[in-house]
Amino acid sequence: MNKIKFGTDGWRDIIADNFNFENLGIVVNSIARHIIEKKENKNGIFIGYDNRFLSEEFASFSAKILSAYGFKVFLSDKSIPTPVTAFNVLDMKLDGALMITASHNPSKYNGIKFIPDYGGPATDLITSDIEENLRFFLDNRDALRSSSESIDENIVILTEFPTYYEHIRKLIDFASIKKAGLKIAADMLYGAGINVFPKILDEISGNETRVLNNKRDALFGGKLPDPSEKNLVELKKIILEKRFDIGVALDGDADRFGVIDSAGVFLNPNKVISLIFYYLCSVKGYKGKDLKAVRTVATTHLIDEICKKFDIGLIETPVGFKYIAAEMIKNDVLIGGEESGGLSIKGHIPEKDGIAANLLLIEIQSYLKTHLDNISLSEYLNNINKELGYFFNERMDMEVPREKMVGIIDSFKKMKGSSVENIKISNILTKDGVKLLLENDAWALLRLSGTEPLIRCYIESRDESFFNVFKQYMIKAIKNLL
Repeated sequence: MNKIKFGTDGWRDIIADNFNFENLGIVVNSIARHIIEKKENKNGIFIGYDNRFLSEEFASFSAKILSAYGFKVFLSDKSIPTPVTAFNVLDMKLDGALMITASHNPSKYNGIKFIPDYGGPATDLITSDIEENLRFFLDNRDALRSSSESIDENIVILTEFPTYYEHIRKLIDFASIKKAGLKIAADMLYGAGINVFPKILDEISGNETRVLNNKRDALFGGKLPDPSEKNLVELKKIILEKRFDIGVALDGDADRFGVIDSAGVFLNPNKVISLIFYYLCSVKGYKGKDLKAVRTVATTHLIDEICKKFDIGLIETPVGFKYIAAEMIKNDVLIGGEESGGLSIKGHIPEKDGIAANLLLIEIQSYLKTHLDNISLSEYLNNINKELGYFFNERMDMEVPREKMVGIIDSFKKMKGSSVENIKISNILTKDGVKLLLENDAWALLRLSGTEPLIRCYIESRDESFFNVFKQYMIKAIKNLL
């Protein structure tokens, strides 16, 4: 069991080290046993995969094992985004899906996600059951089914997924985008989006489009397949030099988004989620207490202010899109988002979708062009901030000895009533790590990394000068506990 450890969203590890065919086979057997024990083996399993080294071989190998159990297996003939894989589960009414991907991790990694029949991330309960099955198979290896036992007639190769495109057309105003005639650039970062997003761009384009890094490269050009600001330098250059209206990007499996606006400004996920949420309410007309917005404890409280303005309920969850997905299934959720770049909206899958997020941003820029003199996304956000307030935030990753990690978190749990520059800590939340809430609406969250000797510290303040003071206070407080 020490070689296979599930994280917040599946199992990822280094290819040819721990992530190998033997260990993958044990995980696939464990997932198969979970489905069978839950009596959910009715309609079959979909398998998708990204552009990483050996992904298609890992996917085919997994299909053969599942077929040996009697599952009907639907296997993509090409790399496919995680959100499309999740959509196919719901659209085809399947028992679940496997996605071979390590998302935005370095190129030496690969991984596997199990997507249950509801089309979203596996819950903690499901993951625990799969881990229990892992222990069973590690102790009873003779019970494992192998790829050599494959029942080939149970495996169906799928080449096209038209219903995902049909669904996206219902979510996004393609006609308005085309009519606006935007110049759009997109960076695929060599990921699984290459087989889906450019096709959509062709349909919505009313002007020039430019698609970067639109081919498979298992090394991702020597960078992380992560649409962060430092990885979008090439996209920013084209936006500014060629005067494009917007540039968008996807991560390795296209479930996370990135954007550079016409002014060359990178908008982080906190800003993007807030901007999309405000647009859905103010332009699309969503409002009222029956609707909910869901954010994690680490996501900006600008979401809270938008909720207040449009009388929408707010739900705060632990970090991880699986918690947002659970609320989307239970409630009428307009938007769910997390600061690490996950987002989905009402009427869509309970899984983060970078494709949908980027198309929403393109739709918003189309609206800005036709209704607000083509101001940039950052100018639009500034207008929102003028109305609802500015929010300054940052995440810091601080290295700490493993033996000190839990003690540091426990120390901060006792800080209620303490002050930061005469501003009292009015409340402390412990649903995920420890979150300090201050009387001036500033907050800080400390969480332990599950894989590294790190404490992640998130800080937000509505006042820039206090933000800088608060940041130094948190750094000093953590260092004093080492």
